[in-house]
Amino acid sequence: MQLRVDLHVHSSASGDGCSTIDDIIAAARAKGLDGVAITDHDVQLSAQSAMEASARHSFIVIPGVEVSTDAGHLLVLLPRREYRRGMPFMEAVDQSASDGSAVVIPHPTDPISHGVGEPAVRSASPRHVALETLNASTLTRYNRSAARLAESLSLPRVGGSDAHLAKAVGDAWTDIDIGSGAPSPEAVSSAILMGRTSPSGRRTSKLVSLETVLRRAVRKGSER
Repeated sequence: MQLRVDLHVHSSASGDGCSTIDDIIAAARAKGLDGVAITDHDVQLSAQSAMEASARHSFIVIPGVEVSTDAGHLLVLLPRREYRRGMPFMEAVDQSASDGSAVVIPHPTDPISHGVGEPAVRSASPRHVALETLNASTLTRYNRSAARLAESLSLPRVGGSDAHLAKAVGDAWTDIDIGSGAPSPEAVSSAILMGRTSPSGRRTSKLVSLETVLRRAVRKGSER
């Protein structure tokens, strides 16, 4: 069975996110997705909350987190522990891999978005990490360099919107072959670990990117 899943989405639980999980799911479904991973900055969506949202909408909701390591950002899907902000990159990779969580290095070659860079990717590559080679919020040249890096290291490639606003959800996604089992967050995570993935989509439009910036400003202003 093939699933279409956006593996990199931020909700309002992120300091720079602007949409609720319910709004994110509605937008994802409208774009033909089968699931989303909620990967807020250093804030984990609990497994219970993910299950409740999934049941409420009959939609796959994968709990995750975008960890701010000392080298840059790291996505952990189905995290089984807490991660501290600023922790060593390889410590986070090793802990996640040993837990059986799916580990994705997002926008790896994009310094603007806190990509960890090529040396860190090479260090992590023996741990069977996946690389985000299509990020809808990242410049095309950085997506291309990430794809070349993934190819040179024979790493699985995934896509995600990196959306901070519901309108951007599903601009990029990952086609995932979960085999003959039932669709679930665990099936998606296992397929990523086995490399049965392919990124698809496009960059988020400038208009939606501008709206995201404006919505962030409004949110920050209301929180003062």
